[in-house]
Amino acid sequence: MFKNRIFVSGLGIGVIVGAILLQIMLIRPSAAPNTDPSGTISLEEMDPQKLKQEASKYFQVYDLNVKMFTQAELDAAVQKKIKEEEDKAAAAAKPEQQPTKAPPQKIVIYVQPSLDATAVADLLVQSGVITDRNAFAAELAKQGGNYKIQVGFHAFEGVQDMAGIVANLLTQPPK
Repeated sequence: MFKNRIFVSGLGIGVIVGAILLQIMLIRPSAAPNTDPSGTISLEEMDPQKLKQEASKYFQVYDLNVKMFTQAELDAAVQKKIKEEEDKAAAAAKPEQQPTKAPPQKIVIYVQPSLDATAVADLLVQSGVITDRNAFAAELAKQGGNYKIQVGFHAFEGVQDMAGIVANLLTQPPK
């Protein structure tokens, strides 16, 4: 009746054998639920300690609360600790001293009648009252005092700003 009877019979037998093999494969895992084909315990049924032991065979395993450092972070932490230890050693080597505040230094200059603004600036630089001659000249010009510098003794105490120095030179010194 069929021309390809052998082909159709082979195809039918193949489908039946495939279905039987598929059923056997699906039954196999339920027969032994605690082990996989290699004989070890499945991951779903392991407690955390057993899972850690199995993973440590192939990987480095760390707890979640363990801080991991990069090489740069480790170097920075080591340098910080070394500096702290050096500071402690230096503090232990020197007896503790109370820092004493030096009283502000008092500088007195005498402005002669024949001195102009440039000569006064030179005198202030030499005495250590100012460090920048140009800033002094600019502030003096700003306050309009190039020709109003008072003759006499002028006292400067501590660190003063440029405006205070110029104001001191423009006011009449006490006699």
